Amino acid sequence: MPIYKQNDTPGDIFFEDWIDYIQERVGQEQWVTVYSSNSGEWGTTHFFCALIPNLMVAKSLKSYSWDLCVGCGKPGCSVSYDSEGNRMVTYHRYGDNSGVEPLIHYRHFYDIKKSYIEVSEEFRLFHNLYYDNVNNKFIKINDSGVEDNVIIIEEDRVQIKLKPLKQFLAIKEMHLAIYFSIDRYAGNTLDQLGLENDRTTVKKDKLHYYFLLYERKTDDKQTFSRLEGKKLISGMPREKIGIMPCEENDDYVEFIIDINENGEPIYHTCNPETLADYFGKNPHAPHYLTPVFFRREVLAKYYSRPDIYSIEDGYIRCGGLWDLQIDNNHDTNVIVFLGDLGELPSEERHYWKSYNVAPEGTVSDVNFKRIFLAQFSEPQKGDLAFKYQFKCFQEKWLKRFGWFLFKPLSEKDEHNFKVLRVPISDDQFEFDQQSLALTKVLVDSLNEKEIKKQIKRTIPREAKSISKLSQWLQEQGFTDYEPHIKFLRSLQDLRTGAAHRKGETYQRGVEYFKLDRKPLANVFEDILIQAADFLNYLDKRLL
Repeated sequence: MPIYKQNDTPGDIFFEDWIDYIQERVGQEQWVTVYSSNSGEWGTTHFFCALIPNLMVAKSLKSYSWDLCVGCGKPGCSVSYDSEGNRMVTYHRYGDNSGVEPLIHYRHFYDIKKSYIEVSEEFRLFHNLYYDNVNNKFIKINDSGVEDNVIIIEEDRVQIKLKPLKQFLAIKEMHLAIYFSIDRYAGNTLDQLGLENDRTTVKKDKLHYYFLLYERKTDDKQTFSRLEGKKLISGMPREKIGIMPCEENDDYVEFIIDINENGEPIYHTCNPETLADYFGKNPHAPHYLTPVFFRREVLAKYYSRPDIYSIEDGYIRCGGLWDLQIDNNHDTNVIVFLGDLGELPSEERHYWKSYNVAPEGTVSDVNFKRIFLAQFSEPQKGDLAFKYQFKCFQEKWLKRFGWFLFKPLSEKDEHNFKVLRVPISDDQFEFDQQSLALTKVLVDSLNEKEIKKQIKRTIPREAKSISKLSQWLQEQGFTDYEPHIKFLRSLQDLRTGAAHRKGETYQRGVEYFKLDRKPLANVFEDILIQAADFLNYLDKRLL
């Protein structure tokens, strides 16, 4: 149980546990408690805080008293009179002109509405925090698109992560005063405990508190003790903040750009300012467009979070934070230009570094035509080609018939199209996941309702979407559609084995796609090529 909640059993009335905690850990843990309030049968614990200007730290530490009370720090006005008796009203953003600012607002509504705790809007805006109302916490999205918890609000406690808090203190040139007031009771009298009334004040470094001990003689809790005071926490050095304009020097990592005569890797920094370009800059340095090779596994991180990242033909995008031009049409690797790597956030550069390999060959024909010849070129990699053709097909079909042959995926299903790819690894799990995704896109999404409207003859009761599509194509007078229907049924067989125990149905799909003859990644690329052929067939026959 957290120490601040240990109030239902008798504790050490000398607070040795709390004194050690406050001296050694408060303001140095990953999470800083900036507000808490807990009461029990044998004690109470209250924590609060305020922002103190650096120039006022010495003044604040002269007293153990709180500089700001719970509920104070709200905007307000004061009234004064000049020498002639004229009444003057002055507005104070924080209620007075002391210079002390609230970080925590205790919102009270006179018992008509429920009270709650609110963290300073300035702090939330400074870090551009998003409120997760489901989990009652505030998160920050870093430069790489990763969500980082910054504020966690519980029923009786508020915690703020140390680094964002100290960044805020540094930029505002303020300290955070952590206030504490802790009470404890004992069932024995002071005489029984061999003690006397005591009041001790302690001041050292940026900590000032008092200890109080006396006998109550009112009920079974005859001895009372209190620990109350403050500890001031400084911000980090401004040069360490890492937030514009106080960023540290960027750490441009080096990537393998070539090998020497002994086959050993040659490295060079990705800092764009040090690279050559077509306008004479750094003429003896590697060019900005030097291709850097990576294992395809580098994409796994981005495919695993389609809610954040989007992998497209030639690009990776992280929401509106950053994008990276890539060559993902290459047969075996992912290729990125050296200078483009330098434009990534530092965290991303280090991630890509771990997948860097020596170059083999050069960029794909698709990328060469696009970048160096400025020519349009359709994607060639199986997944990219299928996605490109699928989008074009959907648009043409809608324009021709007024409805989609493949119903658009719902928001909760659209990730199946986003992550559709040639498997990065050659394992059964990824193959099954991709089979499921493609089946949702091609089979589960067949617009059965609209297809049914096009069929003139009686439709068998047991007919499903593939059978209805087959019947419609037959009524159109086509005689060469069966291989494509067989392909869809076999894809459905793979899906059955991916979603359920693998049995005879799945084995049919295994035999049709020859899964036991080639690596699974190669098999799935062939499946995507067949899927594109199916779309091409419909395009030629019906559009």
